[in-house]
Amino acid sequence: MNNFKRDTLAVNKTAITPQSGLSLVELMIALALSVTLILGIFTVYMDSSQTTRVGESLARVQESGRIGLEIMSQEVRMAGYQGCSDNYTVPIRVIASNPPTPLTPASGEDSVYLYNSGLMGWQVTAATQTSWDTGTDFEDLGIIEDDALPGSDVLMVQRARRLSAAIESAGMTSATGLIPITDPDGLFGSSAAFSSGSLLMIASCEFADIFRMTNNPSGANKSLAHASTANSSNRLSAAYTGDEDAEIYSLESTVFFVADTGRDDDQGNSISALYRARNNFPNSATPSFQREELVEGVEALKVQYGLRTDADSNTINYVDASGVGATDWKDVVVVRVGLLVSAAGNALQQDDSQTYELPGTVFVASNPAAGQQAHAADRRLRKAFVSTLDIRNRRCGEFKQFGTTDLWEWETADDNGGDGDPCN
Repeated sequence: MNNFKRDTLAVNKTAITPQSGLSLVELMIALALSVTLILGIFTVYMDSSQTTRVGESLARVQESGRIGLEIMSQEVRMAGYQGCSDNYTVPIRVIASNPPTPLTPASGEDSVYLYNSGLMGWQVTAATQTSWDTGTDFEDLGIIEDDALPGSDVLMVQRARRLSAAIESAGMTSATGLIPITDPDGLFGSSAAFSSGSLLMIASCEFADIFRMTNNPSGANKSLAHASTANSSNRLSAAYTGDEDAEIYSLESTVFFVADTGRDDDQGNSISALYRARNNFPNSATPSFQREELVEGVEALKVQYGLRTDADSNTINYVDASGVGATDWKDVVVVRVGLLVSAAGNALQQDDSQTYELPGTVFVASNPAAGQQAHAADRRLRKAFVSTLDIRNRRCGEFKQFGTTDLWEWETADDNGGDGDPCN
């Protein structure tokens, strides 16, 4: 009996013994493992976020650079275009009132050559901020002169653009008559793209004239007038007819430059962009350029010009705008364009210390030497884009590098023949 009680008490005493908890060492190990796991997850997340930011920034930069060069190349390649007539041998007779400055005939003359103004460029520096545009169509025009960033270049292209309106095959009965046209897209009229006062060009393969339209044609059978009320004369160079390859063109003067957008990114960095300004050619002594932003993130536009320096060998030498004389722009046959593009917001883990090479200039992080410029010291991702553009209306043969030198040449050379034509 006594033994049974002792056994029962022994069993009960064992059953109610409390469980022992985690020791301090075990708790510390558990915390250490948890912290390590959390830090690992956080590191993976941060690395993934950094990779995503860099990838997105690179994609934006690549897209901006590609679009910017594509837009510029479309214009540069067509510089000086005036239809089927050769801009080296066929002058344009200008009868329009208030033509743009580069297309204003010299005193005593009534004609100009479009090759002289088809392509022109300028370098903007802090010292020339208010003077680089002297004598141009956009002199004292704030949206270009004041806004173009120092350390960048300005490039202007002038060309004709063929319109869908066609001259009727019967054409004009005389050089002073109306120009009968078919206008399938409704380009001409009082509320259309081209109305009374618009600057136009008519050209065949042998003649070309710039005039101002002096009426607002309407109805099914339209005709364009060029009366002396907005022209120095009502007489064109020829009686143009549609069956002799005559066409109607608009004139375009397009300027490319880099300017501050006035916006900041989420890190407070100023955002600049590539801009385009086009002249509306009003019948006024004051030009009217309309500015539009093309590509965000462009920090600099740098241009070098392939100048034909030897007419006999057709050798090409690349120079900056300052190296092209006032009468030498007609000898520029190729253009090398460079854009320095950055993405908005920080993407790099450290300040950008890379070097970027653009035509004629190297951009460095700090302490620029001669021939160098400094880019901003921040963590934005940057990339340089460079393209060499052939001016189609000045092409002669195949363009190639001259041996191992920095000079380039056309494979089919010419001697110019004294007529200004580089192709024969």
